[in-house]
Amino acid sequence: MRTILSRRQFLAQLAAAPISAAIGSDLSAFPRNSNGGLTEVCVFAWNEGKSPARIVDLWMARCGSIDAVRLSDVLGRFVVWDDITSDRNEQRSIGAIKSAISRYFDIPIRDDGSNLASHVGEIDGIPETLSNALARFRSKQEFPAQCTAIVDLSSCGVTRLEWHDLIPGLKQVYTKVVGIDYTDPHLSHADLAYYDAPYSMSQESWRTLMACDMWAVASDASLAHQPNLSFEARAALFTEAFNDLAQQIALAPDVEAGFLQGAEKHFLGYGSRLQRFGS
Repeated sequence: MRTILSRRQFLAQLAAAPISAAIGSDLSAFPRNSNGGLTEVCVFAWNEGKSPARIVDLWMARCGSIDAVRLSDVLGRFVVWDDITSDRNEQRSIGAIKSAISRYFDIPIRDDGSNLASHVGEIDGIPETLSNALARFRSKQEFPAQCTAIVDLSSCGVTRLEWHDLIPGLKQVYTKVVGIDYTDPHLSHADLAYYDAPYSMSQESWRTLMACDMWAVASDASLAHQPNLSFEARAALFTEAFNDLAQQIALAPDVEAGFLQGAEKHFLGYGSRLQRFGS
């Protein structure tokens, strides 16, 4: 029997070892089932706004192809970092996650924990932790009447947490949620029956895209007109696409107009929920 290797399974193999350091104070604890001495943790962190009103925020997970150093100042940024650790090492693990977020995503964690929320336990409680974090964020950050979340759906963590678990919470805060995914020929060629959604994506990935208000799919060819980009080249071009899309949305009279201008330049296909504008 053929084993289907998803993006999550592939990245999980690269980041399977638990991490460790000291814990902060902002922690939400939920009941959990025994799982051989292991437990799931999730940390949300965000940067302080660099403009009076944040118009576009980029949401990304711990494993992905975004080069945070190259991100435009137009974008606010949120990181969702989920991991698996020993029941006895929860405190050290969350501290290490905070350090990693500061190092790899250029989001310094404030000493008072005001730009961070942590969750330990079953993933069913993570949406509640997210809602609490967004409530604190909005109480401290001026939000315009129109605000957009661009979600890097191609990024993921190593637990059972999926983007479709978080999108309903984002929709309660943001005027529009834009989902961006990446079609990877190496995965789609592994099992054509599994990756049979449009653009050679898995059905799960396509379902998550369709949960967003607007969506776009990138590929090596759409970014560079050539296949098999190196990881470094892909990260640079993918980040450039996010920057340009955010800039177009921020400058346009409405989100959809800006989205269309940015999407047609960099993406293989794009549209609104259950609708395609181009391909």
